[in-house]
Amino acid sequence: MDTTVVSPFARAKTVVFRRLITFRHYLNATKTCARALREARRRRKQQAKDARLRDFFAWCSGCEAYGSIF
Repeated sequence: MDTTVVSPFARAKTVVFRRLITFRHYLNATKTCARALREARRRRKQQAKDARLRDFFAWCSGCEAYGSIF
């Protein structure tokens, strides 16, 4: 009959492993959130730039109708 001896460190290993998994999930969520924030910031900057250029070129075409330098 085989009897397996349970290591006295089995419970500690379990606790450490569970904490490692929890920490990995936390890091993954943090990285995902940071990536989403960066993308949102980049999109806002691009939208602001597009709006500035759109307003500028609308102004230029408005001046063109009056025979301005544009």
